[in-house]
Amino acid sequence: MFAKRSLLPLFTMLAFVLSACGAQNTAGGGGKFNGTIHIASSTWTGYALIYLANSKGIWKSHGLNVNFKDVEDPNDRFIALTAGRLEGMASTVDAFARQQSNGVPAIEVFPIDASVGGDGILAKNTIQSVADLKGKTVAVNQGSVSEWFLAQVLKDKGLSLSDVKEQNMKSGEAGAAFVASKVDVAVTWEPWLSKAKTRTDGHILVSSKEYPDLIMDSFAFRKDFVQKYPDTVKDFMKAYYDAFTWMQQNQTEALKVIGDAVGESSDDVKADLSTMTLFDLSKGKEVMGTSSSHGKIYDNVKAAAEFWKDQGKIDKVVSPNDAVDPSFINNL
Repeated sequence: MFAKRSLLPLFTMLAFVLSACGAQNTAGGGGKFNGTIHIASSTWTGYALIYLANSKGIWKSHGLNVNFKDVEDPNDRFIALTAGRLEGMASTVDAFARQQSNGVPAIEVFPIDASVGGDGILAKNTIQSVADLKGKTVAVNQGSVSEWFLAQVLKDKGLSLSDVKEQNMKSGEAGAAFVASKVDVAVTWEPWLSKAKTRTDGHILVSSKEYPDLIMDSFAFRKDFVQKYPDTVKDFMKAYYDAFTWMQQNQTEALKVIGDAVGESSDDVKADLSTMTLFDLSKGKEVMGTSSSHGKIYDNVKAAAEFWKDQGKIDKVVSPNDAVDPSFINNL
């Protein structure tokens, strides 16, 4: 079972140690960085191209020395990025919006994937519509992408989080609790959506398949890194999209490499990928848009930041123009 991108409050972190992650301010010519580029992500099948670039030496083919770490808690990643121990990281757009609003100097430069069925709400058969959730207890990881998804689904149907009773539970645990008939409603992700079929009185009430692009992952670099080393950012992105091409040409091997990275079989990885859209360069440009004609990611940043402010998690909202820089992808 793979882990997913949860979100914890930044101020709850008491200590952080990320060995071998000391940023080197080594400048090269033409805006190039000659040191080690430290990046991190949580374990998530949607980060497939990062795993492939790591495993198949694709970064090196573009003259980059990239050191990758699995750092499951995004809170740790944001702290490391702010402290200069990471140059870049992957996370969900809603997580970036929250932390950027709190002053984390992250600039999103390309989108990674969108969930199109990998996240959802499980419910007893007696609950047949989102409207039926009113007054019900919902197991959901508060402050996470799952709560964000729940809030947007409720909003779409004229409801809000105040119309349900939230039972705070990690998303994987919520899925397991639903399968074990311990809760009646749970917001979770695969593989728990599929496992829920074993519960005869339960079903998938709604999934991200009906809300494509609502849950989106992106990659960001530290703001100062983007400003100092624009050519390196471009090279990094060229390597990333080369990994997409390699995946298309070597699908069997790619599934195994990704499976090794996330602890799943090739068949499980294939099933996971069917519930998400990995963005190629063309789709990535569409999602990002331009500074004058914004793509979907701008809407997601704005909606997420406003949501977290409404929840009292942030005091002010980041401007999408400060959170996203579409110039790099449009120059590829």
